[in-house]
Amino acid sequence: MGRPRKEPIEKINNPEMDIGGMMPFLPNPQDEDRIIYLASDINEHSISNIIGQLFSLSKRNSKKPIYLVISSFGGDIYSMFALYDAMKFVKCPIHVSGFGKIMSAAVLILAAGHKGERIVGANCRVMIHSISCINMGNVFEQQNSIKEMKKLQQLMEKRLSEETGQDRKTIHKIMKKGRDRHLTAKQAKKLGIVDKIIGE
Repeated sequence: MGRPRKEPIEKINNPEMDIGGMMPFLPNPQDEDRIIYLASDINEHSISNIIGQLFSLSKRNSKKPIYLVISSFGGDIYSMFALYDAMKFVKCPIHVSGFGKIMSAAVLILAAGHKGERIVGANCRVMIHSISCINMGNVFEQQNSIKEMKKLQQLMEKRLSEETGQDRKTIHKIMKKGRDRHLTAKQAKKLGIVDKIIGE
């Protein structure tokens, strides 16, 4: 969704981040190995890493929650839907927490977390906008790309509507403005993207 900003891939699941120590909502310290970090752009590499962990943790114990901690500028919409579908596929409840920035494609991932357990930091910024792409092909390729992007836009609006409880018209109105919509943590909660705010 737009041009993702480049960040070092090695930030993914970096043990030095120690976000587990920041998690008062983690019921058992022994569950720290069930925390997955997404602190990079959403792309094929980062998402394949996370999907693999989701499946592995779910196979290990299908009843215990998985904790997905994210801070992302967003990224590729196809990779976003790959992770979204994987989250819906595994049997474990997935508790999603957002810190720092949750933008673009990352918003649906946050909203897709287990209802009642979608958490955001008080100073986190959430940004929603319509999807975008760049296609420098011939006119027919561009026409096909526009058709595909319209379908993806409609799908994005549908999924956000389902996850937030907002009607499609509300989501469409936000995105149709054609510019970034920045939300505070409280505004994100009001819109139904998250359930809880920590650090207020």
